[in-house]
Amino acid sequence: MSAGPDGDLSVDVLVVGAGIQGLYVARSLQRSYSVCVLSDPAVTSETLDAVGYVSAGYEGNDAARMQPARRAAGYWRLWAESNGVPAGYAPAHFAVPASEALSRPRLWVDATLQHTRLDGLPEPFAGGSLEGDPVYALGDDVVLNPGEVLARLRDGLEPSCLHGSIVRFVLAGDAAIDHVQVEVGEDMVTIAPRYVVLAAGVGNAALLGMLGKRFRDTSSRRDRLETARTSQAVRRATVVCARGDDLPLVSGWFGGLCIAAQPLHGGGVSWLISAPIDDDQTLLGPDDTRFEPAVPSPVVAGTVERLFAMAPMFEHRAGELQWAAYTGRRVQHPSLAGSAAAQVATPVPAKLETFGLEAFLALWPSHLGYSMILGDVAAERIADALGPAHHGPSRAIAELAAPAAALRSRWDRDDFPWSDWSDFSATHGIK
Repeated sequence: MSAGPDGDLSVDVLVVGAGIQGLYVARSLQRSYSVCVLSDPAVTSETLDAVGYVSAGYEGNDAARMQPARRAAGYWRLWAESNGVPAGYAPAHFAVPASEALSRPRLWVDATLQHTRLDGLPEPFAGGSLEGDPVYALGDDVVLNPGEVLARLRDGLEPSCLHGSIVRFVLAGDAAIDHVQVEVGEDMVTIAPRYVVLAAGVGNAALLGMLGKRFRDTSSRRDRLETARTSQAVRRATVVCARGDDLPLVSGWFGGLCIAAQPLHGGGVSWLISAPIDDDQTLLGPDDTRFEPAVPSPVVAGTVERLFAMAPMFEHRAGELQWAAYTGRRVQHPSLAGSAAAQVATPVPAKLETFGLEAFLALWPSHLGYSMILGDVAAERIADALGPAHHGPSRAIAELAAPAAALRSRWDRDDFPWSDWSDFSATHGIK
């Protein structure tokens, strides 16, 4: 990484996005190539909004599609063990509805997913609406703290990380990106990369739109803008959080809800209860990242009611616990984009988009777990394109790099807005 003859910052690979996908790609390439990781500090990290539950596919209905999820979860378990990141602290379970008592375990066998029948439900669910449902321990699902994952992936990359926003892409003809103009603080910086990777999550579509406008050929420009418009599905993921000093570390699938129990750095444990996603609210293409998605109180109230029915302990102790809810974005590449957002089909596990350009990739993993598989594929393509390893001095980027801030998951930050039960229930109309 060096300053070019015109004062540009020359770099082998520019990775846009410092979430799990961008950092994984950058870390995979840093030993062989100069890398710059660019992130917009004004955009909320999709990774840090996640609850940290890496599903191996137990909730799926297609064994062929469950197997890649199983492999992806296994890769992250091994990665965590190799990199000193805690995993497996919140054992995963699945309470199987009576209607699936025979079919779902058979599906798990077909998908080679590890599962063990247990004698009963975990203690918090005693006396609840799931009593009598068969329950299984899941051997392949993994619970991780996304903040700790990002911190480990970023370790050693700090001198290559810039906080800034892209102002303009400049193309060489309509074939490749010549350079990128970036606003870093009060400075305008020109970065001349040999390869560009968009791994900015929800920001990918808007960046593709910005890039598409730079094509000179009218037909190419129109096609690229349409590609950007339908490039991603932005889903609204609402999470209800309950915090207590002695909540048990239990995770899994219960009554249609995904639950991840996470120890908090300030003490105590938070149960993160993910509500089912309503795809009537799914947006195709760019989303306005200046605004946080609204938290739908009816969804929050319905999720809490289901939790109380399944685990009466939470209703009995509601006044002792702290509560919160947020809605994050979950960005995926739709396998088929219908004319209406509600018609988005089930997204594919991951997608790479070349946008018809040389030395360019846009990446969308459909789940945190697929970031490693997609990142390995992308890194291999980039290495094939760039050829032998090359390192330039990193001083130019390091001089602009912002001090590395602590990386904590949204629900683990000191400023996360916890409320007592009376305020929380009043806010969301819970009786």
